[in-house]
Amino acid sequence: MAKVGDLEEGRAKVVSAGGTPLALLLADGVYRVLGNVCRHRQGPIGEGFVDPQERTITCPWHGWQYDIDSGQAKLNPLAKLPTYKVEVVGDEIRVTL
Repeated sequence: MAKVGDLEEGRAKVVSAGGTPLALLLADGVYRVLGNVCRHRQGPIGEGFVDPQERTITCPWHGWQYDIDSGQAKLNPLAKLPTYKVEVVGDEIRVTL
């Protein structure tokens, strides 16, 4: 999926695993993977802004914010991104779908 060092702290990017687009992010030294499709208008979450202090990622299209740990939308309690288990093996970042 990706390699350690592919991301800077506080950044995100779109990756793919098993043909599924995912948002990979690094915050507080921890890699996280969320679904890449915003629940509002299907924007690319992995191109969004990560705020490690607020523990959010913001969709670049319309500003919807999601909790980076739970995937829960901040503005809509019914909207949630899927979250995935991440493990680092050597220099590889792996995700379980």
